[in-house]
Amino acid sequence: MPAYRFDGTRLKEGGRVVANVRGDHVRSGTGGSVVCNLRDDRIREGTGGRVMFNLRGDDIREGTGSRKVASLRDVDRDIDGPGRVVKAALWLYFVR
Repeated sequence: MPAYRFDGTRLKEGGRVVANVRGDHVRSGTGGSVVCNLRDDRIREGTGGRVMFNLRGDDIREGTGSRKVASLRDVDRDIDGPGRVVKAALWLYFVR
C-alpha cells in the first residue's frame, strides 16, 4: 500500500497536504511557491526553463541526458493515483 495519494490536484501523506498541482506548476504544501513546472515530458526547475529531469519510456532521466535516476515503477510503488509526468515530479521533489 503506497504511503502517498495523489488525487489529481493534491499529494497527501495521510491527511497532510504535501504538494499541490495547478496547471503545469507543482507547488509546495497548500501554498503558492512553485517548486517545478512541467512541459512535455520534462520537469523544469521552479518557473524557469532549466531541465532537471526528463521521462523517456518508463525511465526518469537526469537533465536532458540519458543517465537513469529511477523508473516509473518506483513512482507507482510510493504514490497511488493518476498521472505520469506529474507523479514523477511529485516523487522526485517530495517523496524520494
